[in-house]
Amino acid sequence: MTGTNPLTGRSQAVLPKSVFFALFFFWTAFASAQTAKLPVFCGQEVFDYIVRRQYPDLHRAFQGAFEACAGRPSSGRSPLTIRVVVHVVWKNAEENLADSIILNQIAVLNEDYNRQNPDTAKLRPEFLPAAGNPQIRFDLAGIVRVQTNASFKLDLAGNELLANLKSSSQGGSDAWNPDAYLNLWICKIQPITIGGFTLGQILGFAFPPNNLGNWPANSGAPSPAQDGVALDYRVVGRNNPNTVDVPGGTGALVVRGRTATHEVGHYLGLRHIWGDGGILGLPNNCDQSDGIGDTPFANAQSPFDCNKSRNTCPQTEPHYGQDMPDLVENYMDYASEDCMNMFTRGQADLMQSVLAGPRKGLVAFSTGTSQADAEEWPFLFPNPARDGAWLQLPAAWQAATVDLIGADGRIRNALPTAGGEQRVDLHTRALAPGWYAVRVQTANRVWTGRLVMLP
Repeated sequence: MTGTNPLTGRSQAVLPKSVFFALFFFWTAFASAQTAKLPVFCGQEVFDYIVRRQYPDLHRAFQGAFEACAGRPSSGRSPLTIRVVVHVVWKNAEENLADSIILNQIAVLNEDYNRQNPDTAKLRPEFLPAAGNPQIRFDLAGIVRVQTNASFKLDLAGNELLANLKSSSQGGSDAWNPDAYLNLWICKIQPITIGGFTLGQILGFAFPPNNLGNWPANSGAPSPAQDGVALDYRVVGRNNPNTVDVPGGTGALVVRGRTATHEVGHYLGLRHIWGDGGILGLPNNCDQSDGIGDTPFANAQSPFDCNKSRNTCPQTEPHYGQDMPDLVENYMDYASEDCMNMFTRGQADLMQSVLAGPRKGLVAFSTGTSQADAEEWPFLFPNPARDGAWLQLPAAWQAATVDLIGADGRIRNALPTAGGEQRVDLHTRALAPGWYAVRVQTANRVWTGRLVMLP
């Protein structure tokens, strides 16, 4: 939709001094120390709060970049693939999620971003013409596991956005090349506290697109190595045995893997559909907009329910030509996870535009656009392998270091190469079956591939 919004192109919100976030959080008023309910949030509001204070040029530039993408509908539709690396950073055993949970989460993303989710039938008939199919697929490139003694908490006073989660030297896990991979970190995110009071629990956080051509220099996320999505370990997948308590003692949060769907939407340029009105001191009215024409106006987020009779902005919608109820089924609302089931056509177009623009490296690296492009990158063969595997290095990569990394994040083989070496034996014959990451580093770039060793 069009409309005036004081926020960045990301769903975020701000409040002087006291900050609340909102994305898979239960929003409650923080009025006194007697407040019993614990709000649950999406970290996009924190991003805006910190960016507004510390990076004003980025804040102004993002809005222009978002509007540029929103105004450029994709021409046609073609399936796009994004390679995902999952970093499991854990302290206690329950945080070290099994591969089956991670694979289930990838399956949920593939369903939701291709409109293959089995709950599409729950969409109300009046919104069926607006339902869109982003046609984005997610390929699991690797799982990195890091055991840690660190804790991960957003520090509002210090403008800290979980940077230690994304740094191996601080107890986290270093990103794989953020221009080529969607890095998805999983950890226990500590509750938000200010002055000894617990304000709420963030369950997910993502940065908006970086490196758009019309952004000021050096105005991306605090650093490229921090770009990606962070999730609390309790909301990953549909088969997660860990639970999140609903505020007020009314049971456990329904988890269907949609926190990741929502946060990846932010990562690909989508905002909350109500435009963040009514949060953190912003006007609670129907003038806030998410920049998408076919998401009806709403004056606030859904309170984690599935009330399909809610109509917080009784007015004629320009796209529909009539008054429409709130679109609680949309992945970018705060409805219950078992209520969400769709993106709109406008949202799908915006995400495809982002993948043709600021995040085009994700797609180019995943698919390869030409033989010339392929010849510029290292090549693993055979893959899958049984008796041994080698790495073919193009000329630009022949003075490099090569690391063979296990699924646990430990380096199994470190293989410095000599200048001019084209074929590198990875010494895989003694390795156990499974998948491994092969990382090639030169002075100015990094390439990472996935190698599968067969029994």
